Amino acid sequence: MGVHMTQTRKVKKSMRQRETGVSLLELMITLGIGMVLMAMATPLVRSTINNIRLRGAGGNYANLLQQTRMHAVSDDRYYPVYATTTPGTVTAWRGVNAFADLNLQGGPTGLYTTNTPADIGTIFNQSAVLLRARGAAPAVANLELQFMPGIAPGVVNINPNDNWSTAGVSVVTFGSRGLPCALTVAPAPGLGGVCNYLIPPNFTPVAFEIFLQNRQNVWEAITVNPSGRVREWRYDISNATWQPLD
Repeated sequence: MGVHMTQTRKVKKSMRQRETGVSLLELMITLGIGMVLMAMATPLVRSTINNIRLRGAGGNYANLLQQTRMHAVSDDRYYPVYATTTPGTVTAWRGVNAFADLNLQGGPTGLYTTNTPADIGTIFNQSAVLLRARGAAPAVANLELQFMPGIAPGVVNINPNDNWSTAGVSVVTFGSRGLPCALTVAPAPGLGGVCNYLIPPNFTPVAFEIFLQNRQNVWEAITVNPSGRVREWRYDISNATWQPLD
């Protein structure tokens, strides 16, 4: 009887050991569920990464404008900030997407240099973030109503430097008062000429709007109002309005 009980316990132990294993079918089901979850998560992860890149590009560009504004005041002169995502121009700028022309090179396209003092530059990651024209941006009237409240359309001259800058290159200029100003022609080396705070013949003030877009069709804007305030905005597609980020 003792031998029988011993054999019974061995059989039960062997059965328990077999029961703790995983069948091939169970393994395939588990792997299938994992692959489905991974496929569902991948677009979300990609979208999150691209939104982070867009947010970083907008923040870096806004900081560049603020730094340039302070340099203009401290150096008692005007400075331009060039920006683009056009591949050829980015290559010519040594991989930089936007820079403050502290070396006074001027021109319709700009020339990024590392001379002393070195130009201040920033990178957007142009494969994921693109500079867009104002005419292509959504709900521009809503944006202008918010960053220039109480000002009627047409009273402010927006992005006046587009009249002479190279296609695909945006140029924001700040004068020695820390206010946005406009040039009638591309600045020559040494940044000669006058950067006007008011543009004749109607003597309208100056403002700037720069638009960035990522691969998921998410938009951000960086604005400079006539008093020189720099702000960042994110477009809310659900209600077709711009929301301030700062």
